[in-house]
Order: sequence, then structure tokens, then C-alpha cells
Amino acid sequence: MNLAIDIGNSFTHFAVYKDSRNVYTYNCSSINRIDLVKAIKKISKKFRIIKIGISSVSADTLKIIKSYIRKEFKISPLTINNKTKLPVKIKIKKSHTLGPDRICNAVYGYDTVKAKCHVLMIDLGTANTYDLVLKNGDFVGGIIAPGIMTSSRALNSNTGNLPLLEYRKLSVKAPLIGRNTFEAIQSGLVNYMKCATEGLVKAIRGQYKGKLRVIVTGGSAKFLGRKVNFDHIYRKNTVLEGINIVLNYQGSSK
Repeated sequence: MNLAIDIGNSFTHFAVYKDSRNVYTYNCSSINRIDLVKAIKKISKKFRIIKIGISSVSADTLKIIKSYIRKEFKISPLTINNKTKLPVKIKIKKSHTLGPDRICNAVYGYDTVKAKCHVLMIDLGTANTYDLVLKNGDFVGGIIAPGIMTSSRALNSNTGNLPLLEYRKLSVKAPLIGRNTFEAIQSGLVNYMKCATEGLVKAIRGQYKGKLRVIVTGGSAKFLGRKVNFDHIYRKNTVLEGINIVLNYQGSSK
């Protein structure tokens, strides 16, 4: 069995796979060391893990997890980066700066379309990322923008009077023209994000000819997915799925 670990800015996600089938998932805070250790110990007792892959955007959490993995599993995990053997070809300048979460999303997207069309992976979270993999497997690059709550916190912290809007208070039915400050900020977050995403997808379709499939994932994906006006499919845990695909690819002859 494979263990995939996605270390994000806020949360760490664990998933156990038997071949391509997910049989177990667990999520916890990326900054709670006790929870991280408990998760690793629980998985080590419950499953016979053969391979472990990690995508991490936090060096501190990665260090903690790797030390306990070696202790509990006696396995050296694969830390995914631009040097890892991949089913996609990275065609990005300074590829060492490429986040492993974006790599795993690209791998998942390409595996999903099976070289039948281009694929755009949109991950809506702390940051919104838009990553394009062409039909031939070339990962040509992407776009990084602030996520909804990152934008909300920036408005609050960089101004004197604008309040912080919590995620649970945002509505997919936010009016276009706000009748008070709360509604105006809500429109700026929700409708601006909607229009920006629709505009980017339209621009990418115009620049890259041929069929394009759009896959949307991330913490804000379901919320914003109900708002945007373009064909797309929603998938969760795409980074974890991508990690598992990369792990299985290591044993291939390709």
C-alpha cells in the first residue's frame, strides 16, 4: 500500500491507497505536532505501507513528519519536486521554484484526461493556482493569485476601517453592487473571483487551441464552482491522488 501526505499551509492530509483506490484518509492541522505524530502512528499500526510520498509547502512540518516516518515505518519517503520521475514533462523556467502541490495537481490532471486533450487544473485555496498541461504531457506553466480568504485578510490588515469577512459569511448569491460595506466587500471577494476565473479560462482557451478540460479543486472549489459560467468538473484530494500516481510511476519502465 502507498501512503500519500499533502502538507499544506494550514492542514496536512494523509491518504492510504491500494493501487489506485483510496482506502483511508485523515486530516489535521499542519502546526499541531501532537496530531501529526498521532496520525502517523495510527496509520503505521493499521496498514502495511510499502511506499510513502510527500508534497509539502512547509519545510518545518516536512522535517517533523519525515523524522517520525523513518521511526514508525523504517521507510525513506519520496519528497516530490521538479527532479522526481514524473509522467508529465516540466517545461517551466526555474523549475526548482515550482511547488510540489502544483506538480501533483498537474500529474493528476494529465492522468485523468489520458492525453486526449489539454487540461487546466484550478486549485482554489489559500492561493488560487491555474496550471496547464498540454495534450502531449508538457506542463507549460500557470497562474498564481491570492485566494478568497487571503484577499479578505489583506483588505482587513492593510486598511483602517474595512472589516474581516469570515469564509462562513460569504454567499454565492452576493449582490453585484453592495448596498453597504459588508456587501461591497463580499461582492469584491466573490464576484471579482468569479469574473477573474472566468476571464482566465477564456483567455487560456483562446491562446491554446484544441479541446480543454477544466478540473476545479481546493477548499473554495465547491463554493465558487456554483458561481462560474464555464464547463468544469469538481474533484477533491487531487494533490493526494497525484502523489499516489507519482509513487506508482516510480516502478514503471517509462
